Amino acid sequence: MADIAGFIAPVLDLWKERRAQEGSADAVYATLREAILSRSLRPGHQFAEEDLAQAFEVSRTPIREAILRLESEHLIERQGRRRLSVSDISPEEVLEIYDVRVVLDALAAELAAEHATPPEVAQLRWANDQLREAGAEGDVARMSVLNLEFHDWMAQAGRNSFLLDQLRAVRDRVRRFDRTTFEYPSRWETVVAEHDEILAGIETRDAKRASRAARTHMRNSKKVRLSMVEEDQNAHPDTRARPTHSLEG
Repeated sequence: MADIAGFIAPVLDLWKERRAQEGSADAVYATLREAILSRSLRPGHQFAEEDLAQAFEVSRTPIREAILRLESEHLIERQGRRRLSVSDISPEEVLEIYDVRVVLDALAAELAAEHATPPEVAQLRWANDQLREAGAEGDVARMSVLNLEFHDWMAQAGRNSFLLDQLRAVRDRVRRFDRTTFEYPSRWETVVAEHDEILAGIETRDAKRASRAARTHMRNSKKVRLSMVEEDQNAHPDTRARPTHSLEG
């Protein structure tokens, strides 16, 4: 237990918020999942089921159930018979995620153009205006949050719950990246302009324009991500032969 005390502390903060609100196994699962997605619990740390049971002050049964669910989502992997660790993300996986985002976001924009209400369009416009302000202030963390909200709200406006679920699953993967593309020089200005073009299609009910703009936007994001991956690998040549987790979207 002493070995995990340092990195488990932020996880226990999340646990305090959930343990009284949900059933034990669900609360353990939700806590560990959020800890991984928010990068409070990172690849590299190893732990055992009994370590978590002791830290959470629960039996091993809810821990085991939560671990099995997280393994099925490829968020946790086994290291030998007893040890566990957070799954790493390779550069190849990052780029695969962007390939999926290109298709899903294009469909989300198309559906939003067909179904978005004026208040929803106004909400999207507000999010992009806030993103513009955050970019001018150099607030990278806020830009990243607002960008994810913009895409989530756009998907909600499309009135397709299955698509929304898929986009949120992809968004959860994006949250695991250590770096955001808004760290790339002038990227925020390009993103705001690309969002404006998507919004123009949605506002005018031009589904093809909105879809085309969203596809271009996500392809450009992939290009930036690829450049960042290459920069990271050139700066740290020893990471080329193994997965890395020095990334975000």
